[in-house]
Amino acid sequence: MKRLKIILVFCLLLAATAAGRALGEEIGAGKEHSCIHIITEDGQPILSREEYVPAVVQVFNCDEAYEMAEEAGVRVRGNSTAEQGEEKPYRIRFEKKQNMLGLHDGRKYRNWVLLRTYWHLCPDYMGFRLAETIFGGKYYSSDCMFVNLYLNGRDLGVYLLCEQNQAAKKRMDVYEPAEGETRTDIGYLLEMVNYPDDEHPCFGIGEKPYTADIAGRKRVVPGRHYAIKSDIWDEVQARYIENWLTGAYSVLYEAAVNGEAMELNEDLKAVPAEGRTPFEAVGKLLDLESLADMLILEELVQNYDVGAGSFFMAVDFSEDSRYEKLTFLGPWDFSWGYTEPADGGYYACTFQNMIQGMDNSNPWFVLAMKIEGFQKIVRDRWKQLSDSGALSDTTIRVLADIEALAGDLGEENADKLEKGREIVNYVNERIRWLDEQWDE
Repeated sequence: MKRLKIILVFCLLLAATAAGRALGEEIGAGKEHSCIHIITEDGQPILSREEYVPAVVQVFNCDEAYEMAEEAGVRVRGNSTAEQGEEKPYRIRFEKKQNMLGLHDGRKYRNWVLLRTYWHLCPDYMGFRLAETIFGGKYYSSDCMFVNLYLNGRDLGVYLLCEQNQAAKKRMDVYEPAEGETRTDIGYLLEMVNYPDDEHPCFGIGEKPYTADIAGRKRVVPGRHYAIKSDIWDEVQARYIENWLTGAYSVLYEAAVNGEAMELNEDLKAVPAEGRTPFEAVGKLLDLESLADMLILEELVQNYDVGAGSFFMAVDFSEDSRYEKLTFLGPWDFSWGYTEPADGGYYACTFQNMIQGMDNSNPWFVLAMKIEGFQKIVRDRWKQLSDSGALSDTTIRVLADIEALAGDLGEENADKLEKGREIVNYVNERIRWLDEQWDE
């Protein structure tokens, strides 16, 4: 069986090399950006979100150092994005750790992602580049680049190659226990999710009573589900992080709504804290600088999905922890952004408009912004970013990068480029509006 597998892989690699060279001569040579060709075993289609299809992934039309032809599994990724049209997002899982096109300083990982560019070309690219600027290397965000994607010889167009949001060295770097290690003082990577599944342990934090946001909108604070995205090996670990996060969230709620300073006792219950202000009590548990950076990013892109899913956080109780407090990082999925008026008010830090009967408000943002000390962190950070010109420089860079795609997109996709320009203009207008609110 092992010999058959080796022969199969060898044949696939030969096919990939031959097909890649043919593409390079026939199509790839006319492309200005790097090309990725996925060649599946027996030409199988990639349709499943659960099962990986055996394939060879070839990278060409790039610097020789980045060329590759390696075996991997490929599947469809995402939820609603996987169901919209023929253009699908994909997840690549290599057999061995690989780097792709020099991303993330050349570090090697098994898992990589190919995202659709949609009809507006750069919703995710803009979000990732803004995150890079706002986080300044302090918090993780995915590196990315545009590529031309082929599947079994068929040109799928321009995609965005980026990293998988995962617990891994130099990505979301939490301590993961070895198999069978059941202690609770480990690292936990969590994602707020709107599609709980069986792949990851999941728990819920229920809704909180009726309150007003900073804009005066009154609503019940919505409950949310959270998936544990890092390795755990015991139900005790799952219950520990569920109780800790529930307690930390209660500390935030009590500070924001009732002006009470709370702390977690040995049973991870929120109890009154002596000698602390409500703001100080929250700051003991939450990395408020990371929350402010994330809020600024989501306000800039007006992400309607930010309170429903793809919202990551990490905390690590191990000895060499990088996340001693709950840290917000790894922004993801900006496809529902850039649609409301750029000067239409706050979007991330207030209760959002209902969409198809859903309330996608982010309770962490809404509650934190009711605390004056956190508002000051946001204003100070915004002024620093705005005064430096870093945000405007980022939009200039994004515009140049999408303009460089004109040749690869071709005349038939010129409307994508125009929509991409509209996203750039939107963010510039959003910068000006937020300047009026926060640059004091």
